[in-house]
Parts: sequence; structure tokens; C-alpha cells
Amino acid sequence: MNPSQRFDAGERERFEPLGYLIRERVFDAREIARMRRDCERLVETVRRLPTPKIPVGSYLFQLGPEHCAMVKWEPDHPDVVQGIEPCAHLDEELERLGADPRLVEPMRDVIGVPDVALFTEKLNLKRARVGGRYVLHQDYPYWVESSEDPGQVATALICLDDATRENGCLEVAPGSHLGGLRPGRKTRGFGRFEMDPEGFDEAQLVSLEAPAGSVVFFGSLLVHRSTPNLSDADRRALLYSYQPAGREHSRVGLAKLLAEQRA
Repeated sequence: MNPSQRFDAGERERFEPLGYLIRERVFDAREIARMRRDCERLVETVRRLPTPKIPVGSYLFQLGPEHCAMVKWEPDHPDVVQGIEPCAHLDEELERLGADPRLVEPMRDVIGVPDVALFTEKLNLKRARVGGRYVLHQDYPYWVESSEDPGQVATALICLDDATRENGCLEVAPGSHLGGLRPGRKTRGFGRFEMDPEGFDEAQLVSLEAPAGSVVFFGSLLVHRSTPNLSDADRRALLYSYQPAGREHSRVGLAKLLAEQRA
């Protein structure tokens, strides 16, 4: 690997037509163990929020005003946390991780700018046997209202556990980013951001199996999903999404929304 952590020529050549790149075992076992501890501690801090849980699209959300975060719960197991976004500001170690050169340097190549900054961060959890699916989607539509240019937002996903087909690893459609924005579901509200599966051949999807500590880099137009966790072990992931430096973090917009709701 390039000592500078930037994409080398071969990685750039693979990334451009596929829309994603996997680097295996970027973080060692000790680092991953620490991330897992930090993330599980974070889950405990949001478990007893007083606000109601609201079905939104295919998901079950809860606002955490005091944390300035959205908590996602398993729709079929509403006592099980499925995700937290944004999350790095809630933990010093997770915030520091967002500046790690192993994430930041490659993202300069993914986005194509000399300097990047965080747009949002997400902790995704698929608990053993109960972790549900993430529906077919592109990230772009979810970010249209909160990003200056969602086409310039890209994500680095850190595998905190071995990612396998059985535990619901990320599935992507190689090259789908070249097809631009896909039609959304014909529905109102949050569900309209999900992709309309009609007319999309899901046979294109490939499973990105990777060992713990690996990082998957991909842009906001790549079509992807994940299936339920059918295994006896958790499948957890940290996602850091970056944008060109100088633009607002998504937390700024969320804070304004929460303030308006309290007013």
C-alpha cells in the first residue's frame, strides 16, 4: 500500500469503474476492540431517550435532542438499537478516529479534492439473529437537503466484525454510480428516498465480504443494500462520510431542526 495512504494507481484504476474499493485489515485487532467498546458504550447512552419512536419509511427513528443525534431502532425488535447518526461528537475517541489518515487520505482521492472534512458519521448495528435489512438505496437522496453537493459526499465504512453474507454484509451494484440518480419509491415522506426496485436488476448486487478492520470506500451514487443478520454474532460498522473541507457538518442542520421543534 502507498505509505501516504492515498490510492495508488492500481486502486484508482479499480475504483473509477466499480464505484467502491475495499482495503482489508486497515485497522488491527487491538484498534478494532477499542472501537467496539467505544461503540457499545455509545449505544448505552442513547438507550433510554424519552422521545417517542416514529416509523419513517422502512425504519423506526427516535430523535435525541440532548445528544443532537438520530437513533434508529429495529422495526421488528423496537428495543434493539440499529443505528446512531451523527455519532462521533458523542465520543472523544470516535471523533478522533474521523481524522485518521487511513480514512482521510483515501477520501481525498474518492472525492477528488485536496482537503476533506466530515459531513456525518453513523454507527450501524446488526445484532445476532435480529439485525434487519437496509433497503436498496443510494445515499445521495438522503443528503440533498443537508449537503451543499451530495455528489461530493463519500463514505468510508469500517468493519468492526467480520462481514459475511450470513450476517448481512454490504451488497453493492458495481458501476451503478455511473448511472446517476435512480428513481425513488412513489410515496410521500422519508420512504421516497429509498430506491424503487422496479426496473433494477438486483442480480447485479455483489456481497462485500471482508475481515474485521477492513474499510470500504464508496460514493453517494453507488446502489447498495444489506440483508438481515442470520448469524449468531453481531455485525457492526462505523461509517464516516466526508465532503470538501469548509462545508457545514450535517449536525448543524439537525441542531436547527431540533431547536425549531422545541420552540
